[in-house]
Amino acid sequence: MVRHTWIGQPLTVLALVVLVVNDHVLKHAWPGFVTGKLSDVAGLILFPALLDLVVGRAKFSIAVTGVAFTLVKTTATGAWLASEAWTALWGPSRVLADPTDLLALPALGLAWWAYTHPVSVHKAVVFLVVPPAVLAVAATSAAPFDWPYTAYAAEKVGDEIVVHTRGGFGMGDDLVSYRTRDGITWSKWIQHERVEPVVRDCHGTACYRVVPGHLRVQEIRNGRWTTAWEIPDEERDRLVRLHPDPPFGHPEPTESLAVAVTGRLVAVANGTDGIAVRDTTGDWRRLGVGPGGLAAATATPLPTPGRYEVYDLVAQAALVAAVLTLSAGVRNPALMIGGGIVLLVSLRISLAMVTDLGFLAAPPGVVFMVLGAGLLAWGVSRAGPSWRLVTVSLVAGLLTGLAVLAPYAAWSAGGLDFYTGAERAAVVAFALATTAGMVAGYLTGRRR
Repeated sequence: MVRHTWIGQPLTVLALVVLVVNDHVLKHAWPGFVTGKLSDVAGLILFPALLDLVVGRAKFSIAVTGVAFTLVKTTATGAWLASEAWTALWGPSRVLADPTDLLALPALGLAWWAYTHPVSVHKAVVFLVVPPAVLAVAATSAAPFDWPYTAYAAEKVGDEIVVHTRGGFGMGDDLVSYRTRDGITWSKWIQHERVEPVVRDCHGTACYRVVPGHLRVQEIRNGRWTTAWEIPDEERDRLVRLHPDPPFGHPEPTESLAVAVTGRLVAVANGTDGIAVRDTTGDWRRLGVGPGGLAAATATPLPTPGRYEVYDLVAQAALVAAVLTLSAGVRNPALMIGGGIVLLVSLRISLAMVTDLGFLAAPPGVVFMVLGAGLLAWGVSRAGPSWRLVTVSLVAGLLTGLAVLAPYAAWSAGGLDFYTGAERAAVVAFALATTAGMVAGYLTGRRR
């Protein structure tokens, strides 16, 4: 089969048309689940044909597309790598992990059908189809990001309070301020320079100050500072991780940053949690911050579940437990343990490079990971474990992964107060579950 006939196959061209129309027309007119998944379906049909022009192997192109799509949509590391790749090629971009996008994977079957049903296409078609196809795939893969909005400062101007916010599309440089006299009606205007936060403010004898590192404001009573308003630290711990970190720079803070006091109002800027306002009745209200301004409806309800993205960690724990269980039951445990250690270290190096050194430093970690996986596979082939032992190892890995995940789920639901407690419990759960798996693997190997 002539390679370029696949890219000119009517189904492939139709996928290109659908991708362009959906991304630039339908998503804006009818944003939602259907239009979001339609781009994934069209992209999975189109991309293997593009890749095949380079590698010349249809099965390989389809398989690589499926594996890469799955990793990007189900792991934080995969989404990060895709974001960095598209940022390097097309400018600041963010690719989001979304497991529901895997519903589009059957579209790879349509890509295979297009390959196996070639049509007579002139090479000139390639020059017409490939450039827009490349641009369409890049555009649908690279999602521009919105920086989370944060209320970073508050000040009084006469008898009014002004709350200053930042965030928005691109690098989060939109500076927007809101002015109020009553804490209910807010007027908006664009700020051109950042305002420094005021951590302590007074009106007459009424003085207030924020407490750094907490969602808390104190006031002077009888010559002593006492808490006037706060969100408990364990609840703040969940709020901190509720907001996704920006793809560049430091995470937005979730703490009390500034306070402003007038004769009628007290306002506290609380970073990504918005603001807290005390009116003349003495009641405190939380207002969320976003592109639409300050509103009680956008404030995060309390209590709120904590967000945890530990699926890469869970996968590694499951892999190591399975390898160690297998090594405990085979005839050459040293080789198996060595392969497992190399694989684990490679994964950690890869993640560390991705986190700390950027995209260009990630390939060495990937190389180490591949070498570790090869050593592990060689050890498995030399040891020749029984199917019973392999099954026990897989079950041990699955149960260990669930045991590591459980403390984070308990923290999110309020069963544990702080995220650090979940991390410690996960380490203990990993040690106990892995030990139990190794014992089970050893006993299974002796039966053989």
